[in-house]
Amino acid sequence: MAHVDAPLAGKVALVTGAASGIGAAAARRLAVAGAAVVGTDLAEGCDILRHDVRSEADWDRAIDVCVSRHGCLDILVLCAGTAAAGPVLELDLETFRDQARVHVEGAFLGLRAGVARMRAQGRPARGSIIAVGSIAGERPMLETAAYGTAKAALRHLTRAVAVEVGRKGDLIRINCVLPGGTRTPMTEALYGPAYWEDPNNFAAVPLRDYCRPEDIAEAILFLALDESEFTTAAALVVDGGWLISNRI
Repeated sequence: MAHVDAPLAGKVALVTGAASGIGAAAARRLAVAGAAVVGTDLAEGCDILRHDVRSEADWDRAIDVCVSRHGCLDILVLCAGTAAAGPVLELDLETFRDQARVHVEGAFLGLRAGVARMRAQGRPARGSIIAVGSIAGERPMLETAAYGTAKAALRHLTRAVAVEVGRKGDLIRINCVLPGGTRTPMTEALYGPAYWEDPNNFAAVPLRDYCRPEDIAEAILFLALDESEFTTAAALVVDGGWLISNRI
């Protein structure tokens, strides 16, 4: 049994998009919980493996590096992402397609590679795969057609694969975390720092604030733990109550 202070001791995690934002926070949180973590990203850095999630070859290499370093793969966090916003009539086809390539095709390749590796480690296969979606995939938001559509497809993909692998006898849990507006380097570049400093922009959020990457990392940790062993095909919303309050 894992030690209470290190509940993921002995587990190995691969986290994509780990150079900044939610991915970096998730990698740190899983490591603090005792996991051996391999972080990947398009942006190389200290302890970051370069990895384009749109590339099958890069996925093969990332899994191989993870296994060669630590012997197995127990937890896969699909956090690599990009964002685009703007009026649909000003949205070019390449930008729309790139959202799908990163968020949907990248996740498909990761799910396929992750499930295959976990199955190779024993049957029934065990592990936890966690994708980072968005509440933008649940409720249309102004000028986020490409991003929201990709995130909606990502949520469906995780549910479909979770049901399939479970019915085939695997004990691999596949879930999706749905953050609300989260202040990260990516969203600061998209909306500007002033947006995040204005409390009026979060007046509709019941908790009257935006999400921090650490908030999302805690949800990812929960889904990685054995304590969530009966949770699969689920979507865990972490948004301060904004999504449901805007449906009432």
